[in-house]
Amino acid sequence: MLHREDVYAQRRFVIPMVALATAFAVGGVWLLLGADQVADGIALIVSGALLGTVLRLFAVLHVRVEGDRLRARFGPWGLNLKTWEIDAARAEEYRWGSYGGWGLRAGLDGGRKGRAMSVPFLRTGVVIETKQGNRHYIGSRRPDELAAAVNQISKGGS
Repeated sequence: MLHREDVYAQRRFVIPMVALATAFAVGGVWLLLGADQVADGIALIVSGALLGTVLRLFAVLHVRVEGDRLRARFGPWGLNLKTWEIDAARAEEYRWGSYGGWGLRAGLDGGRKGRAMSVPFLRTGVVIETKQGNRHYIGSRRPDELAAAVNQISKGGS
Protein backbone atom coordinates (compact mmCIF):
# COMPACT_ATOMS: atom_id res chain seq x y z
CA MET A 1 0.00 0.00 0.00
CA LEU A 2 1.53 3.28 -1.14
CA HIS A 3 -0.66 5.62 0.89
CA ARG A 4 -3.05 5.05 3.77
CA GLU A 5 -4.81 7.87 5.55
CA ASP A 6 -7.84 8.25 7.77
CA VAL A 7 -8.91 11.88 7.56
CA TYR A 8 -10.91 12.82 10.65
CA ALA A 9 -13.26 15.79 10.89
CA GLN A 10 -12.03 18.49 13.23
CA ARG A 11 -13.04 18.35 16.88
CA ARG A 12 -14.66 21.78 16.67
CA PHE A 13 -17.23 20.14 14.39
CA VAL A 14 -17.50 16.69 15.95
CA ILE A 15 -17.90 17.68 19.62
CA PRO A 16 -20.92 19.97 19.10
CA MET A 17 -22.56 17.36 16.85
CA VAL A 18 -22.06 14.61 19.44
CA ALA A 19 -23.44 16.95 22.12
CA LEU A 20 -26.48 17.72 19.96
CA ALA A 21 -27.17 14.04 19.19
CA THR A 22 -26.84 13.21 22.89
CA ALA A 23 -29.15 16.08 23.86
CA PHE A 24 -31.75 14.85 21.37
CA ALA A 25 -31.59 11.32 22.76
CA VAL A 26 -31.66 12.38 26.43
CA GLY A 27 -34.46 14.86 25.78
CA GLY A 28 -36.39 12.18 23.94
CA VAL A 29 -36.06 9.74 26.83
CA TRP A 30 -37.18 12.44 29.26
CA LEU A 31 -40.24 13.26 27.13
CA LEU A 32 -41.03 9.59 26.69
CA LEU A 33 -40.68 8.54 30.32
CA GLY A 34 -40.98 11.71 32.38
CA ALA A 35 -43.50 13.84 30.51
CA ASP A 36 -45.49 11.01 28.90
CA GLN A 37 -45.19 12.59 25.45
CA VAL A 38 -44.63 9.44 23.44
CA ALA A 39 -44.64 10.82 19.89
CA ASP A 40 -42.33 13.75 20.67
CA GLY A 41 -40.01 11.53 22.71
CA ILE A 42 -39.70 8.95 19.96
CA ALA A 43 -39.13 11.69 17.36
CA LEU A 44 -36.25 13.15 19.40
CA ILE A 45 -34.69 9.75 20.06
CA VAL A 46 -34.86 8.86 16.36
CA SER A 47 -33.42 12.28 15.43
CA GLY A 48 -30.52 11.79 17.84
CA ALA A 49 -29.86 8.30 16.48
CA LEU A 50 -29.93 9.53 12.87
CA LEU A 51 -27.58 12.42 13.63
CA GLY A 52 -25.22 10.03 15.43
CA THR A 53 -25.28 7.61 12.50
CA VAL A 54 -24.58 10.33 9.94
CA LEU A 55 -21.76 11.65 12.11
CA ARG A 56 -20.30 8.15 12.47
CA LEU A 57 -20.36 7.60 8.71
CA PHE A 58 -19.09 11.01 7.58
CA ALA A 59 -16.69 12.07 10.35
CA VAL A 60 -13.82 10.05 8.89
CA LEU A 61 -12.70 9.70 5.28
CA HIS A 62 -10.68 6.54 4.56
CA VAL A 63 -8.18 7.00 1.72
CA ARG A 64 -6.10 4.13 0.32
CA VAL A 65 -3.72 4.02 -2.65
CA GLU A 66 -2.81 0.46 -3.56
CA GLY A 67 -1.04 -1.13 -6.50
CA ASP A 68 -3.99 -1.06 -8.88
CA ARG A 69 -6.42 1.53 -7.48
CA LEU A 70 -7.28 4.56 -5.42
CA ARG A 71 -10.09 4.16 -2.89
CA ALA A 72 -11.70 6.91 -0.84
CA ARG A 73 -14.67 6.00 1.36
CA PHE A 74 -17.17 7.44 3.79
CA GLY A 75 -18.65 4.30 5.32
CA PRO A 76 -19.99 2.17 2.45
CA TRP A 77 -19.99 5.02 -0.10
CA GLY A 78 -17.02 6.29 -1.99
CA LEU A 79 -14.82 6.56 -5.01
CA ASN A 80 -12.86 3.73 -6.58
CA LEU A 81 -10.54 4.56 -9.45
CA LYS A 82 -8.44 1.96 -11.24
CA THR A 83 -4.95 2.95 -12.37
CA TRP A 84 -5.94 2.98 -16.05
CA GLU A 85 -8.64 5.61 -15.32
CA ILE A 86 -6.26 8.10 -13.67
CA ASP A 87 -4.51 10.73 -15.76
CA ALA A 88 -2.83 12.89 -13.10
CA ALA A 89 -3.13 14.15 -9.53
CA ARG A 90 -2.02 17.33 -7.80
CA ALA A 91 -2.34 18.90 -4.37
CA GLU A 92 -4.86 21.73 -4.35
CA GLU A 93 -6.92 23.75 -1.90
CA TYR A 94 -10.59 22.74 -1.71
CA ARG A 95 -12.92 25.08 -3.55
CA TRP A 96 -16.06 24.71 -1.48
CA GLY A 97 -18.24 26.46 -4.07
CA SER A 98 -17.38 24.00 -6.86
CA TYR A 99 -19.07 21.12 -5.06
CA GLY A 100 -21.41 22.93 -2.65
CA GLY A 101 -20.07 21.80 0.69
CA TRP A 102 -18.34 19.00 2.53
CA GLY A 103 -18.98 15.29 2.60
CA LEU A 104 -19.63 13.16 -0.46
CA ARG A 105 -20.59 15.69 -3.13
CA ALA A 106 -21.11 15.87 -6.88
CA GLY A 107 -20.50 19.02 -8.86
CA LEU A 108 -18.60 20.87 -11.54
CA ASP A 109 -14.97 21.80 -11.09
CA GLY A 110 -13.55 23.92 -13.87
CA GLY A 111 -16.51 22.98 -16.06
CA ARG A 112 -15.81 19.27 -15.65
CA LYS A 113 -18.05 16.99 -13.67
CA GLY A 114 -16.72 15.08 -10.73
CA ARG A 115 -17.10 14.11 -7.12
CA ALA A 116 -15.62 15.52 -3.96
CA MET A 117 -14.99 13.79 -0.67
CA SER A 118 -13.99 16.10 2.14
CA VAL A 119 -14.48 16.36 5.89
CA PRO A 120 -15.77 19.65 7.37
CA PHE A 121 -13.33 22.56 7.65
CA LEU A 122 -10.46 20.74 5.87
CA ARG A 123 -9.23 22.83 2.95
CA THR A 124 -6.34 20.65 1.75
CA GLY A 125 -6.50 17.72 -0.61
CA VAL A 126 -5.84 16.36 -4.07
CA VAL A 127 -7.51 16.84 -7.44
CA ILE A 128 -7.50 13.69 -9.56
CA GLU A 129 -8.06 14.10 -13.28
CA THR A 130 -9.31 11.03 -15.13
CA LYS A 131 -8.77 10.01 -18.73
CA GLN A 132 -12.55 10.17 -19.16
CA GLY A 133 -12.40 13.93 -18.50
CA ASN A 134 -13.74 13.94 -14.94
CA ARG A 135 -12.14 15.75 -12.03
CA HIS A 136 -12.40 14.37 -8.49
CA TYR A 137 -11.33 15.94 -5.21
CA ILE A 138 -10.24 13.99 -2.13
CA GLY A 139 -9.54 15.74 1.16
CA SER A 140 -6.21 14.95 2.81
CA ARG A 141 -4.03 16.22 5.63
CA ARG A 142 -1.01 15.02 3.60
CA PRO A 143 -1.94 16.11 0.07
CA ASP A 144 1.58 16.07 -1.39
CA GLU A 145 2.10 12.44 -0.31
CA LEU A 146 -1.32 11.43 -1.64
CA ALA A 147 -0.74 13.14 -5.00
CA ALA A 148 2.68 11.48 -5.35
CA ALA A 149 1.22 8.03 -4.59
CA VAL A 150 -1.66 8.50 -7.07
CA ASN A 151 0.74 9.71 -9.77
CA GLN A 152 3.00 6.73 -9.10
CA ILE A 153 0.23 4.16 -9.64
CA SER A 154 -1.14 6.03 -12.67
CA LYS A 155 2.27 5.70 -14.34
CA GLY A 156 2.39 1.96 -13.67
CA GLY A 157 4.54 1.93 -10.53
CA SER A 158 3.47 0.24 -7.32
